[in-house]
Amino acid sequence: MNNDEYLVADQIITANEAIQRIQTSLPLRKIEEYLDRTNLSADMKALLYDLARVTVKVGEVVVAVGRRVIDIAMGLISKFPNMTFGVIVAVVLVAITGVGAIPFIGAFITKLMVLIGLTSGALADIRQGPMKATLDRVAAEFAPLQSAA
Repeated sequence: MNNDEYLVADQIITANEAIQRIQTSLPLRKIEEYLDRTNLSADMKALLYDLARVTVKVGEVVVAVGRRVIDIAMGLISKFPNMTFGVIVAVVLVAITGVGAIPFIGAFITKLMVLIGLTSGALADIRQGPMKATLDRVAAEFAPLQSAA
């Protein structure tokens, strides 16, 4: 690997390839349309619009980093809705119960609750999402062995 090459998802890419990937993000217009359809507050939408407009100059190229961040978040929310919901529920429970304010153990319990919400949501996504069909095929493959045991 050269100094201008990076390992990304088990694949070696150059800085130019990384910039090209980032530049393939949704255009601002599409991001704004998506955010407008959400039930987010006006303040949150304004903050996300500002984030989507963040750019960084790399050499002579202006890279739309903010658009890519929003694009990735939108993709994760659509692919893992249960996981997202689990984390939100955990955060709400922490806020309602005030468990985070308990000295010494509050931070630990808060992190534990978020981790439980994340894990339970991820498991639900695995069981219900695209991975369910794959897991069903694997189970069907081994089903004949269960009756023989």
